[in-house]
Amino acid sequence: MMWELYERLIEPIPDDVPVDEILVGTSCTMVRAGGAAGAAANQRLESRPRILGEGEWEQELTWRQAASLINSWNFLEAGIGAAAINAYYNRKDVLMNGIAAYEGVKILESCDTFAAPGDGFAGKKVATIGHFHYAERYLKTAGELFVLERDPREGDYPDTACEYILPDMDYIYITGFTLVNKTLPRLLELGKNARVVLVGPSVPMAPVLFEFGVRELAGTLITDTAKTERLVRFGSHRAVVRSGIPVRAGYEE
Repeated sequence: MMWELYERLIEPIPDDVPVDEILVGTSCTMVRAGGAAGAAANQRLESRPRILGEGEWEQELTWRQAASLINSWNFLEAGIGAAAINAYYNRKDVLMNGIAAYEGVKILESCDTFAAPGDGFAGKKVATIGHFHYAERYLKTAGELFVLERDPREGDYPDTACEYILPDMDYIYITGFTLVNKTLPRLLELGKNARVVLVGPSVPMAPVLFEFGVRELAGTLITDTAKTERLVRFGSHRAVVRSGIPVRAGYEE
C-alpha cells in the first residue's frame, strides 16, 4: 500500500503536457500546468539529495514528471510533486467525473468539515494529525480529543503515539502534508476503524483516495491563480485558502 497510493495518484496525470511554472515560496509551493494551478504546503527540509539536478526545475518538465516528485525524500522537492498533483485533481470537472465512478461518494454540503458532524462528536474519540486551530470550538464536545504533532506543544501527543492511539478512534482528521512526508499510507492503515478525513489546502481532491480508507476529502479549488502566486511569493501558508473555494467530497455519515 505504501507506494501504491502514490502510483495511483500519479497514473492519470498526462505525460505530454508541459509544466508552465513552478513557484517555491517559503511555506507554500505552486505549480501551473494545462491551464490549471495547484498549491501545497512545503517544508524546506533537504537532508536528502534532489531527484532533479541543479537547475532542472527551470527546464521543461511534463505534468506527470512534476507530480512524480512527490516520491522524493527531499521534502522541498516533494512539495512540488504535491502541488502538481493538486493542479490536476483540484478542478471541478476532474473531481465530478471521478466521484461518479464511486458508489455512495458525492459532493458534500459546503460547510466546514469540522462543523458537519454537529453533535456527532459527543462521546466520541477524535484525533487530529496536526493542529487545526479554527476547529477547536467544534472539537470541544468530543468525548476525548488527541492532538498528534511532530513538534508537540503542551498537551499534545508526539506523532509516534499514532501507533497506539489511532486504532481506537472514531474520527481522525489528517493534514494533507502527510502526503509530502510519506506518513499518510501508514496513518490510513492505523485509522481503518475510524471516519478518516483529509483536510486542508494541501489535500488533492482525488477520489482514488477513497480506495485506501479515506471517508472524506476537504480541500480547496483554486479560482484565482494570480492571487495564489502573489501569496506564495509573499510567504503566506494560507495561499490556497485565500484564493480558492472550499469543497468537500466523500461518504455521508
